Amino acid sequence: MITALKGALSGSLETLILGLMKSTAQYDASELKASMKGLGTDEESLIEIVCSRSNDELVEIKRVYKELFKKELEKDVAGDTSGNFCKLLLALVQTKRAEPSNLVDYEKIDADAKALYEAGVKRKGTDVATWISIMSERSVPHLQKVFDRYKSYSPYDMQESIRKEVKGDLEKSFLTLVECFENKQLYFANRLSNAMKSKGAKEKVVTRIMVSRCEVDLMKIRSEFKKQYGKSLHQTIAEHTKGGYQYALLSLCGGDD
Repeated sequence: MITALKGALSGSLETLILGLMKSTAQYDASELKASMKGLGTDEESLIEIVCSRSNDELVEIKRVYKELFKKELEKDVAGDTSGNFCKLLLALVQTKRAEPSNLVDYEKIDADAKALYEAGVKRKGTDVATWISIMSERSVPHLQKVFDRYKSYSPYDMQESIRKEVKGDLEKSFLTLVECFENKQLYFANRLSNAMKSKGAKEKVVTRIMVSRCEVDLMKIRSEFKKQYGKSLHQTIAEHTKGGYQYALLSLCGGDD
């Protein structure tokens, strides 16, 4: 069937339909492989997938990655990236994040908020290792409280602090993490909006988000999109795409809001 589809389709529509033939983890693993293949790395795709997936999703992606490509995801990430950017991605891929707990540890929340402040805004230069360990090892509900508490130490919120302290791919990665910790569906809604802002939609980004989230949280992304932009995702797709590709995206979108 896949051979028949390849013969019958082309361009963005082919990419989208073939993506839908895979499980979510297979799709993510293939996208990660493609982002590190050949010369140059597609950092944007790498950041989006590694920084937005949960522990459980990453565990499954790693398993499927090894099954499909006979290589460890960690090894490919280490071979394709460098410096603190590499260290952060590897820390996330190693899936050491704590599970959410019913007990709220206010002392630890305060200590982490203070540590983030002292490792960044308070000092000259940034102690990136501290930021990496806190953001890759603490549970999401814990981090949400940490970022809230952080404001009592720092004159800037966490996102502003990141923009002041680090640059390039490391900055993008930390910002993606914080946005996903605060509201993952809004993060994807913003990515979709930005990808469709230009005259020709960035079809690669639109395809990846629609395919990878259609069985996960697309309804919630739709709702955040409408809330944020006052316009439905359905309408925006209809305005910025065309032909069979548009028809397939609208079907995935599953209705207007």
